[in-house]
Amino acid sequence: MQKKFMKTMLIISTLLLLLFGIIAFQMFGKLRYILVQNSERTGQQVEEYSDNAMRDQITRRLRDTTLGCAYTVNEILGNFAGTVTIIADAATDIYSNPDKYGKAEVKIPDKSDIGKSIGQFVYAFDVDPSDPEIQQELSMIGNQQGNLLAMYGQYEELGASYIGTETGIMLLAGPVLSDRWDENGNYVYLDPRKRPWYMDTKEAGTVHFSEITEDYDTGRLAIMCGAPVYRNKEFVGVAGAGLYLEGVEKLMMNAKIGENGDACIIDEKGRVVFSSRDTGELKPQTILGKGNEGLAFLSHKAIMNGESGLELLDVDGEKNYVAYSPIEVVGWSLISIIPEKTVIAPKEKLLYSLKESGDYELMQIQNITKSAIVTIFGIIVAMGFLSTAAANVLSKKLVKPIETLTEKVESLEGDQLDFEWDINTGDEVQKLASTFGLMTMRMKRYISYIQFATAEKERISAELSLATKIQTSMLPHEFPPFPERPEFDIYATMEPAREVGGDFYDFFLIDDDHLGLVMADVSGKGIPAALFMMTAKTTIQSYSMKVRSAAEILRKTNNSLIKNNQTDMFVTVWLGILEISTGILSCANAGHEYPAVMKNGGQFELLKDKHGFVIGGMEGVRYKEYTIELARGDKIFLYTDGVPEAADADNNMYGTERMINALNKDASSPKEVLKNVHDDINSFVNGAEQFDDLTMMCLEFK
Repeated sequence: MQKKFMKTMLIISTLLLLLFGIIAFQMFGKLRYILVQNSERTGQQVEEYSDNAMRDQITRRLRDTTLGCAYTVNEILGNFAGTVTIIADAATDIYSNPDKYGKAEVKIPDKSDIGKSIGQFVYAFDVDPSDPEIQQELSMIGNQQGNLLAMYGQYEELGASYIGTETGIMLLAGPVLSDRWDENGNYVYLDPRKRPWYMDTKEAGTVHFSEITEDYDTGRLAIMCGAPVYRNKEFVGVAGAGLYLEGVEKLMMNAKIGENGDACIIDEKGRVVFSSRDTGELKPQTILGKGNEGLAFLSHKAIMNGESGLELLDVDGEKNYVAYSPIEVVGWSLISIIPEKTVIAPKEKLLYSLKESGDYELMQIQNITKSAIVTIFGIIVAMGFLSTAAANVLSKKLVKPIETLTEKVESLEGDQLDFEWDINTGDEVQKLASTFGLMTMRMKRYISYIQFATAEKERISAELSLATKIQTSMLPHEFPPFPERPEFDIYATMEPAREVGGDFYDFFLIDDDHLGLVMADVSGKGIPAALFMMTAKTTIQSYSMKVRSAAEILRKTNNSLIKNNQTDMFVTVWLGILEISTGILSCANAGHEYPAVMKNGGQFELLKDKHGFVIGGMEGVRYKEYTIELARGDKIFLYTDGVPEAADADNNMYGTERMINALNKDASSPKEVLKNVHDDINSFVNGAEQFDDLTMMCLEFK
């Protein structure tokens, strides 16, 4: 009976152990399946995300950096050419209208002037400096000494600024160099008519950049810019300046991405002018694409077509991402490259690490499974009578930790990778948990790296925010602007649709009895429009200080801007000049919105004035001028198209009718007038996204 009982107990124990073994085996299989699936899913997600993220981040940064550096170089050279053109225009006016100008003294430098930045009289061998006609011409163009010295002080890398004439004389502004005298102490002659910048500009008949050459005095690499000077229509000389290129080269180096990236500049002939590489297909003085069809095609697109873009090309036998952008004012292009292997290296390293960890984890699971099965069958054979106690021990020491580990593994998803293991089993489960903990730590470090890349993007956004503040500071923003002038009250606001906008307003005292008013809207948005806005604003204000006719100011501004308008941008402008003592407002409109005028005791009404063509759209445009007689208490409201074209979520436009109704609400001051319109627009759009700049200005004549 006892044997039968023991046999029955042994059978029962064995069956129980077998059942436990089956259950344990199923649990091990489930754990293995979960870990393998999670590992594969994690690897796929990391591979897809890291590959796309790294390529997008780095190539976008490469493209944006190249575009930004090229744009900056283009703006520097464009502004440089614009300044030279202004000097040439002023010299043309002096030659064409000498009676309007006085006589200025220009000295021949002597050795005591070495190192000083002054206006200098330089002349050719066949010129008699004491000749009365030479002295008369010199005293005439000597009126430009101040402008030339101002230009020299404006540009840090400027070698000198000058005006050379057909008579062989030259007015030069810059430092007096010891090279002006030979080894015997004799004055060294300089014939401007024989210099390349003079001859090339004379032949071109317009603003002209020379090829890169060594400076005549210092031997440093420089590019010369010249603009022709005329007496009426007769060519009489060239105004020009030489710009050292160290600053351009430094800007080019800013286009490099990382330690393995490179950058170069190619000229209009496809020749590499500057490069961060000393050898290979991008080294200086080589023709880009010689023997390389991909680079040759890129050179054709960049130089012949003036395009910008991003390509994946072979450079020196290695795949590289190549970004290119034109420097249009001189026909150059900026090129920046980064090896493809640099872009994908972090991803490959991570995937290799994940695979290695996954293989190790799978091996550990298999070892644990085999060990558990052998242990279970050993217990069945050798310790059947202790099966119940052994099952209890195994349940506590083996199954429970594995289930806990499984639950923790299943809870890991998305960016929640915090893995904690506080159970000390002292066996393979402990090793497996430790290994998985190390893997999650590596994944968290990689996510931190991705977050760092995202922070870089936010830094760029911060720089755009700084650009917004700079633009805002360019506009009058302190109110009241002229507290000492009780004859009028003025208030203005500008809200850009993006970080920086193209709208601008301006008001300034021309003299004690004349106030200039400007409301303008540049085509386009963003930084290009903001830069064009600053140029237009400065030009309008400059001519307003010299000319009293609103129409003539717009005409001169149009002619000035269109000469250097490489981007085909334009600006609509309403300009008024108020004679404060009489209340007469002389106005001209270059394609801008109609102003709204309110007579004292009346209501605001649109004044449908005569529109002229936009500024910067076509050369030679003339504008019609008209006057508005303002009496005490009269107001005038100026705005850009962003006001009537503000739209709600259903694309219904605000319109001028609603604007006039808002203007005619009770308001005791220009500030309250603008507040009424602004509040009415906000109520109408009801939170819809703003697509255009909102700019308004109101003047009350007191």
